[in-house]
Amino acid sequence: MVIAMGVLGLLLLALPTTMVLAIGMAPTMTAFLGDRTPGRFLTKCVAGMNFAGVIPSLYHLWTTGHDLSTAMKVVTDIYAWFLMYGAAAMGWMLFMGLPGAVAMFRALNAKRRIYVLQEKQKDLINEWGDCILPAAESQSTSGERKTDDQEQAAPS
Repeated sequence: MVIAMGVLGLLLLALPTTMVLAIGMAPTMTAFLGDRTPGRFLTKCVAGMNFAGVIPSLYHLWTTGHDLSTAMKVVTDIYAWFLMYGAAAMGWMLFMGLPGAVAMFRALNAKRRIYVLQEKQKDLINEWGDCILPAAESQSTSGERKTDDQEQAAPS
């Protein structure tokens, strides 16, 4: 009820702004209706970029006269449409492209970290010997595990 009253008030008091916002933010409404992900991240990506694309048109509307004829000029300008909808498309591309890029970056970072830890492990084994390895890794080449007595009896 409160939202309906706010929309009605915006329609009555700022009809030109409402007209530009309704047409310019259509991709956001489409994303909102189609987004089923928890957290609605698609809607957030598209809405942020879409609003950034609508702001120059709103600025033009507010600085040149806040009337319906100026709003019609803004709404019928092909470059304004390109800016508003192109920015929304960039938000859609961010939503689709960034998760894969982040996953690739994290996988490469994990591989690098594994390599660094393996090098540190080799240095520790060279310094301390096989006694620091877990039992499963300290087996000899014949497949037999050394016992504590065998390790103590072995010459250092």
